[in-house]
Amino acid sequence: MFEIIVLVVALAFLGAMGFGAYLLLKSVMKKQNGQAALPQFKSKLTLKLFAVAMVGLLSLIPLGMIQDLSQDRESLYRQVVREIGHTWGDSQTLAGPVLVLPFRYEVISDSNIDGKQHRSRQVYSDELLILPKGMTLDAGLQHEFRHRGIYQSLVYLGQVKGQANFELPKVNIPGLLGFDYNQARLVFGVSANQAIETVSRFNLAGEQGMPSLMSGTGLDNTGGLGRGFHRTIALDPSQGEYQLTFQLSLRGSEGLEVLPLAELSQIDIHADWPHPSFQGYLPASRNLSTEGFDANWQISHLSRNFPQVFRASDGRDLTEISASVTLFEPVTHYGKIERSLKYGILFILLTYILLLIFELGNKSRLSAVQYLMVGGAMCLFYLLLLSLSEHLLFLTAYLVAAAVPLLSIPLYVASASGSRRQGAIVAAMLASLYGVLYSILQLEDYALLMGTGLLVLIMLVLMYLTRHQQIEE
Repeated sequence: MFEIIVLVVALAFLGAMGFGAYLLLKSVMKKQNGQAALPQFKSKLTLKLFAVAMVGLLSLIPLGMIQDLSQDRESLYRQVVREIGHTWGDSQTLAGPVLVLPFRYEVISDSNIDGKQHRSRQVYSDELLILPKGMTLDAGLQHEFRHRGIYQSLVYLGQVKGQANFELPKVNIPGLLGFDYNQARLVFGVSANQAIETVSRFNLAGEQGMPSLMSGTGLDNTGGLGRGFHRTIALDPSQGEYQLTFQLSLRGSEGLEVLPLAELSQIDIHADWPHPSFQGYLPASRNLSTEGFDANWQISHLSRNFPQVFRASDGRDLTEISASVTLFEPVTHYGKIERSLKYGILFILLTYILLLIFELGNKSRLSAVQYLMVGGAMCLFYLLLLSLSEHLLFLTAYLVAAAVPLLSIPLYVASASGSRRQGAIVAAMLASLYGVLYSILQLEDYALLMGTGLLVLIMLVLMYLTRHQQIEE
């Protein structure tokens, strides 16, 4: 985009120089009634255009410095956001629930030592991970902002509830000695335990009261279940089926990720924040509005490559697919400022072109220092916008910052040229430019199209103004 701006601005600047040259040449030729002053005229015009071009290039220096300052401030802002997110709660990943059933098995090996056959027997312990047959999970996110100094970070408080159904499988494990049904446990994976506020329900069907929960899962070798909490249960192998109901509240920032571990996982995530970004496995349906969003996933176990029952020692990674949503601010004020800076040289050169046309059409003359003051006032707008936007709403900061060039430049031009009319025209042009710039900054999806349209419009206007212009002999 920046390259396109530079190209079109260069073409527009050349067209304006030709138009200004025509006006000045025609004025001088009428006054002199001959060609005697033409060489001197050409010399003065060349010097003027060169001086204006050099002043325009000098404007790139403060614009670049302001852009570097904006990037430094944005970097500091991102660092503060990460720190707030780390203390409040990072992006959360939920996995589970999963039924863990310990078992023991033996391995018998034969060996030949000195021509004699020896048989050795070793007993090992392992755990069987049983994923749900079906799971429904509903996560409601309520956003809020946490502040540190002048910065704020978008975080959320999540309410998660759902249920899962388990069936005790019939498995063939070589050398199986037996399952330890009294030491089975139900685990629930959470990527950051410190962000768990409460677990108000983690009950099997028919249970009364809240069971005792313990931190950790004991499944460090299984991706997605390395952290979280668990409870022990005594299984009845004759029962075969179990239903778990769970409900918890947790803190987080940036987003929420849910691992679909059941044969059929039905996941619903809704929030009061209107700007979600869906990643991973895309939702089957979603509803977006200014009040928030609601997204629903229905994910089959056939979409992943790990089984419903496996050993803990297998070291499976359960993070293969996920239902994930990120809460984001579509355009921060730093992003808007950086985007506006890309149009800075365009606005400055357009203002210089207008002043040059006024200068060539009137007796008044502006010096290079006066052009430099005008450019400085326009550059000051971006510095004011950067500093004010960190304390005020962006619209308020924009209006206050734009008031400086909108008031100072027309008054300065009117005083320097001795023409209130020129000052009024400059004021109208600047008001239009800053109005268009604000519109471009608000259109996140159509900013490139609007910016390109502005450049095309400026080129067409310049071409229209010079369509009949010819230097008279």
